[in-house]
Amino acid sequence: MQIIGFTLTKILIERKNDIKGKFKVNSKIDIKEVKEEKVSVVENKDVAKVEFEYSIIYDPNLADISFRGFVLLMGDSKEIKDFISEWKKRKIILSDLKLRIFNTIFHKCNVKAIELEEDFNLPTHIRLPFIRPEQENKNTYTG
Repeated sequence: MQIIGFTLTKILIERKNDIKGKFKVNSKIDIKEVKEEKVSVVENKDVAKVEFEYSIIYDPNLADISFRGFVLLMGDSKEIKDFISEWKKRKIILSDLKLRIFNTIFHKCNVKAIELEEDFNLPTHIRLPFIRPEQENKNTYTG
């Protein structure tokens, strides 16, 4: 199966208190529903719609960020029907497919979350890379 779409339907952010001292940031993905979807631009293939909620919580009670949306998966009729059936039985989604779905959600939502955190003057929920000054007198050899 192939991921063919990603859409956010709702974004909520609330800064509750000033950040003082230590805090923790937790995040979680909750898959709300998996169902068949009709998409007019896709011919001879079926589509599954995976609805999700992705939450970022700053503890203790500092801020919350929440995203709702869906990921669209395209495959042949049997793949889509089996995927939806397995989900309804609450069996674990095939690990490779689950990883691709979750990584898509993480990537898209984390980029948007960093932008919102900047706007609301919150520390980023993930560590961003930064440049450190070079150490003097590095003993390096190139040969």
